[in-house]
Amino acid sequence: MMEQKQELSVDSYLQERKDPTDAELRLFLLEVDNHCPLCGKELQSRTQKKLREKKFQIAHIYPNKPTKEQLEVLNRLERLGDNSESFENRIALCKDCHGTQDYHTTSEEYTHLANIKKALLLKSTLHDSTLTLGLETEIEEIIKKIVALNENELADLNYLAVPLANKFYPNEVLLKIKVNGYVTIYFTYIHELFRNLERTSNFDFEVLSMQIRAAFQKMDNTDANKNEIFEAMSSWIGRKTLNTCRSACEAITSFFVQNCEVFHEISE
Repeated sequence: MMEQKQELSVDSYLQERKDPTDAELRLFLLEVDNHCPLCGKELQSRTQKKLREKKFQIAHIYPNKPTKEQLEVLNRLERLGDNSESFENRIALCKDCHGTQDYHTTSEEYTHLANIKKALLLKSTLHDSTLTLGLETEIEEIIKKIVALNENELADLNYLAVPLANKFYPNEVLLKIKVNGYVTIYFTYIHELFRNLERTSNFDFEVLSMQIRAAFQKMDNTDANKNEIFEAMSSWIGRKTLNTCRSACEAITSFFVQNCEVFHEISE
């Protein structure tokens, strides 16, 4: 026991436990969308008034007071955050999963939970990349027109061939097929809608394109892959326009992928 205490005392990562504030508790719940990321159990009823009457606990991913066995199991595995009390090293779990994580930690379980946290942190980073980006109200109107199109109107549109740039690796074929489909069907139509807006209002499409390109660039500077960036941008458009039609939001995202020089072309 004395040997373990000496080992812990020289490990600057391990800090004394601190209770999260109510504000931090809300952040932890928001991060996992009120559900345990390991088993899916609801952690907090959305109608529940008192935050402290909870069905969840804030778990340390890397224990702040590891046992000798845990030190051996977790030796040389990646640690998240600057210390054990960092937001990056803690996550909301249901009480059952927390108990398993605390007392029966294996390297596989630890790595799995750490990867879940890393994915949640990345999602938050992608979301933050769009917080300062304004969205022109014209996009909302265009989405409404896309949603309102019926099959006969689509058949009557005079499409021009718009080749998709070489922006995808062979292992990104599913995303390429999705984007290519939206571009083939909607690119000319969306482009014409923007041109009409420029002719009839003070709307400046180039300004909007620069904003979209900047948002993609922020996301591209993270560890996110193209699928994650595409999903984040589509979700952002949906949130900003209060539009629940995912396909319309993806069509707009695909338009900007093709038109705004995002997802850099792959050199031969």
